[in-house]
Amino acid sequence: MFIDEWFGPSFYKKLPLGYHAKQCFGQIFWTHAYYPHENLQLWRPVVDPGEPTKTSAFQFQIVSAGADAFNRNYPLHTPPLKSREEFLVIRAKRRPVVLVQSVPPITGGENRGYKGKFARPLCLVAQAYSIADKPTGQTKFVPGLVDRVRLMEFPQIMFLPALPGALDGDGMLRLDQLQSVFVPHMEATQYCLSDEVQEILKCQLQYLITGEALANDYTELRECLLEDAAAPSSN
Repeated sequence: MFIDEWFGPSFYKKLPLGYHAKQCFGQIFWTHAYYPHENLQLWRPVVDPGEPTKTSAFQFQIVSAGADAFNRNYPLHTPPLKSREEFLVIRAKRRPVVLVQSVPPITGGENRGYKGKFARPLCLVAQAYSIADKPTGQTKFVPGLVDRVRLMEFPQIMFLPALPGALDGDGMLRLDQLQSVFVPHMEATQYCLSDEVQEILKCQLQYLITGEALANDYTELRECLLEDAAAPSSN
């Protein structure tokens, strides 16, 4: 038995009307999510030699990060870029995400008159990656590897079964790729992990972050599924 079979149709729940205005743990959203860059590349400004201040640029080129990365000689005024800042070359994709932390309330955090931004409308989300290629339907992973995810073998990944209206196909929720997203960029769906699956996810996050193998809903279900898979078949 796999995690999606264990919970069956109760893996998700549908939220009541008003879900757009209120966020909850485990809710499914769509947003643009960036890929962590393995090879650091920069969009470096090409400063017009005829521009005496060397603070304006309208052309850029991709360069690999060198010894002077984040430590350029001159800041830019147009577009704004401090000498210890860089424009990074990154890729992003519109994909489903699961809300891990909504905007925590900060009372009296306006910080007026000072440069630092204290209160920020940021959510913490985990990205959901599809298992099969959408245009062709061809799987992206070795089938046995997908089954190991369904058995909850990997603490950093949770299997997500397909959900019409929110998830086009089966997916993997990558807890090792949590990401901050500004609330205005979040497009809510009316679907959420069920209460039972939410508890599994909360315990899984605790297990992943702390490394403590304390008995909880996640560790108990994981052990049950793995032991059942390892047991000799009666046939």
